[in-house]
Amino acid sequence: MPIVNTNDAELYYEIHGEGHPVIFVHGGGGNTMCWFQQVPYFSRSYKVITVDLRGFKRSRCKSELTHPKYFPDDMRAIMNAEGINRAAFVCQSLGAWAGLPLAVQSPEQVSCLFITGSPTPAWSEENWRVLTEAGDIFNSGRLGGGRSDGVGWNRRTIAERPERFFLYSQIKQLNGPFDARTMQDDCVKLHPDDFAGYAVPTFIGGGSHDDFLTPTSHLHVAKLIPDAQSYTFEEAGHSPYFETPNEFNQVAGEFLARFAQ
Repeated sequence: MPIVNTNDAELYYEIHGEGHPVIFVHGGGGNTMCWFQQVPYFSRSYKVITVDLRGFKRSRCKSELTHPKYFPDDMRAIMNAEGINRAAFVCQSLGAWAGLPLAVQSPEQVSCLFITGSPTPAWSEENWRVLTEAGDIFNSGRLGGGRSDGVGWNRRTIAERPERFFLYSQIKQLNGPFDARTMQDDCVKLHPDDFAGYAVPTFIGGGSHDDFLTPTSHLHVAKLIPDAQSYTFEEAGHSPYFETPNEFNQVAGEFLARFAQ
């Protein structure tokens, strides 16, 4: 599988299918493996690229370089390696620190942006409060860590599909340590002025059972990004792509069909 060396990191990624490139960027509990319910579906129509963010699974770097400020350039490095000028991005949670800054800084490289379960680096006092509380939970190891409280999940899913919750926790164990407090550093904040003239088609989704963030935080985030669409996954928690994959694939597929070109 392809490896790119950039900014003192070794980035691992995978390619499946042909068509307009769609880059899937995981959250803090994921890596390339977490998209197993999306890759077969979307690779029928698109060139699907899944990545391990630096410090996660097979993407190696020094611990002090596992910082979201590098994520946009890491995406550029992968695109350059594959000769890709323009791609759609599907980002979960932490993955928005790769996709959204890239769309703001280099909109010509992003055909559209589909984000779920993420406060994103778009700054507001309310959003940063949610992000701070979520960072504390993540650093405690409670999110997807196999504990019975099931933070971030629809508790009914855990009761009815315990194997799904177990698989999520096992995928997460393949990653190295990550300090979620870096997501709040000043160097990654996107302020309202940064969105002046922003025109990349953007989708912000969230789950109504997301107690890792809040069940309505995605609606607030959508207001921070010009003309962003919003959608609520009523049966999902923090990770609709994992918990309710059929609905996620349908909603994401409809969005990509309109804008991924």
